[in-house]
Order: sequence, then C-alpha cells, then structure tokens
Amino acid sequence: MTNDKRLDWLQAQPDGCLLFKPSGVHFVMVEKSQSIIRVALIDRDYLTSDFVQSQLDFNEPLNLISPYSQAMLLSLVWQPQPKRVYGAGFAGGRIPVVLHHYFPQVQIECTEIEPLLIEIAKDFFGVPFDQRLKVILQDGRDYLANQDPDVRYDIIFTDTIIGNGYTPYQLATQEFYQLCQEHLSEDGVLAVNLFQRERFYADKVKTIQAVFAQVYLCPLEVGNIVVLATNSPPLQLPEILERIQVLQNDHQFVFPLSETAVQVKIGSQLIECIPELDQAKVLVDNQPPVGYFDDLPSFNPLFAQGVSTRPCPCGSGQLFQACHGS
Repeated sequence: MTNDKRLDWLQAQPDGCLLFKPSGVHFVMVEKSQSIIRVALIDRDYLTSDFVQSQLDFNEPLNLISPYSQAMLLSLVWQPQPKRVYGAGFAGGRIPVVLHHYFPQVQIECTEIEPLLIEIAKDFFGVPFDQRLKVILQDGRDYLANQDPDVRYDIIFTDTIIGNGYTPYQLATQEFYQLCQEHLSEDGVLAVNLFQRERFYADKVKTIQAVFAQVYLCPLEVGNIVVLATNSPPLQLPEILERIQVLQNDHQFVFPLSETAVQVKIGSQLIECIPELDQAKVLVDNQPPVGYFDDLPSFNPLFAQGVSTRPCPCGSGQLFQACHGS
C-alpha cells in the first residue's frame, strides 16, 4: 500500500515505459519496475543512457534510493535545523520532498531549466508544491544572482550534471561558487553532486577549495562524488558521525545516512581520493579550459547514421524510426 495518496494511481500502471518525450538535448523517459519509478535521460544520438536522474519507491516515498541523494543530505551535519534552502537543479525533486517532510519549518526554493522535468516531478513523483516548496523555471546561477544581497540560505544544493558528467560551465566556476558563498548563512553549507569519471572533476573540486575554507568529499561506488563545502570550523569524522546519529535519532530517516557518512574524506584524504588535485586548475568565467565543451551533448536534432535500425528505448519493441523517431 502506498504511503502517499498522490502516487496511488501508479499502482495500476503496468511495468515498463510510462512516458517518453524529447526535452532539450535528450529524450526523457519515465519507467516503472514494480514499485520503483525512474526518470532517465536518453542520449539523442545513441539512444542509450547510464544516467538515472531520479528514482522513487512509491511504497516508501521518503526513502532516498540514490546514494548521492543521501550524501547530499550530509549537509545537515552543519545545518541540522535548516530554515531556508536553495537547490539548482530539480529533476524528480527527491531531496526537496524529504526536507519538506522532515523539517516543517524549512522554506525550499529550487530552479530547473527543463519544464518537462517539473511536470514529471508533480505527476510521477508526487512533489507537494506549496508555499514552502517552490520550483522556478530559470537558470540556477541567474536566479541566485538576482536575489537581494541580504538573502541567505542555510544549505545550497547544486545538482546540474547530465549523463556524461558534464556540468554547465557557468555553474562550475570560482565566480559561481563565490556567489553561493555570498548567499550562505554564517554556518551555511554547499553540497555539489559531481561525477568522478568526468575529466574536469579535479578542477571542479579545486575551484570549490578556492572559495571555501573547509571541503569534504563523499565518494560513492556508483561513480558520483558529493562535495560538501563550508567556512565553519573544521570537523573530524567522529564528530560528523556523532551529529549524524543525533539527526537519525531525531528524525528516524528511512535511509542509512550513517552508512553514507562513514565514507566522508577529510583533509589529507582529499589528495588520496583525487591524486591529481594538486595539479588541478581553478575554473574561472572567462577562461574555460580547452576541451571543456567537448562533453556537451550534441544540439543537432539529426541522429547519428544507423540509429534508425535500433530498437526504440521506450520499450515498445519497434524500431526507433517507426516509433519516437518518426
């Protein structure tokens, strides 16, 4: 039985593809497998994807299935009672929904540039948009830059990577992270989702280090790494674990936040985790490194030769050209 009545209709849906639509440089697919709903980005050129943007167990909607989502909530170590939160990148809205539930005092503002993802978050993920949880269709940096100088957030999340690890350059530079720092409260914390296999990954971490006094890493087996950055006094792992246990006792999270916290890397461990960090470059607005945009997905609406002979990823069993490629 579902715990969220907004998701009851999904029980009657058959397993398989529930939605498959073009969106920007991708197709967006929503699929169901028993009680799990997933939204994935499908590469328009090769009709493949190894990137699930969001997933939900509608029998346990407060469980964060994705390890990186759990790691992003380690930000609560520094802000255990957040009052105001900002998130750049929304997708299925899993982190905002969990914060909305467990912290009834929090005000959550998010930005997203894909209108379809906002519709999916409402229709398939049961996001309870209200006065405490809002999403704005706008670039994440532009929104933050347009806030009054005295606006402060306790936590800022940035989750703007796409399947191959590409991060929009304007959301990866020193100037952007300085903007984030300017809008954080005194002990505020920034949480950034990155991919370890992306070739500018070390540069991105180095750039965050150029702005924040304390940087912590939480590497995950799935390939993501969550960067936690703050200007508050440094913490050692035992204190982080102690604070997480207090949070777990207070809120009874249904996901294993303590297990995720054990993976946090601190101080000299950052070099062990990223050996090339010392040689990495700080990314700045007006000097993107050579090759950075090579990982940007093609904006060409024409598909690579031979794609028409491949099965459509919607799961219909038809060739792509006869289905969503027509």
